[in-house]
Amino acid sequence: MRDNPRFTLAIIANVAALCFSIFWMYSSNFKIDSIVSSLALLATLLGLSYVNDKLSRPHLTVKLSMAIAKPPFGDFIDGINVTIENHSVIKAFIRHVQVELPRTKQVIPFLYEGFTDQPLPKIVIEPGQAFSFNIARKNLDGAPADPSSYGSLVVTTDLGYKFSVPAKVFQEHFTSLFRAET
Repeated sequence: MRDNPRFTLAIIANVAALCFSIFWMYSSNFKIDSIVSSLALLATLLGLSYVNDKLSRPHLTVKLSMAIAKPPFGDFIDGINVTIENHSVIKAFIRHVQVELPRTKQVIPFLYEGFTDQPLPKIVIEPGQAFSFNIARKNLDGAPADPSSYGSLVVTTDLGYKFSVPAKVFQEHFTSLFRAET
């Protein structure tokens, strides 16, 4: 709300009009036209709040699953598939995908697709669409081998909204990945 002065002005004007309407309703001994006016202004205020929430904050779902790939030459590659789904009515611009290391207060960003070694592109997810990439063991080279060292997998948008997979779920997938590779 602070980032949009026009929306803030609309809310303030609506609240002021609602206050005057309630005063009018009380002073006119609850005549029908004053009641209808108050209800209409209340509905407008609730609608503004709903629209602001839907239009300013994306609704993303982040899912993990185990994946396996067979390149044309070489052995199978095990990985963790990360799928980010956009369930909102606006585009979602993803700044980064990373896993937290709570003990050291650091993060491991994922910059490359684990199966193809291609850099991850600027992630823009249209409404109703999804983006998927894989984390392979090589994405975690040099990272702690202890699954309990890992925290949540966090997806951050360009506006700073964060969506995460709980640490326990990431740790289970991490354990499965390293068990499959050994």
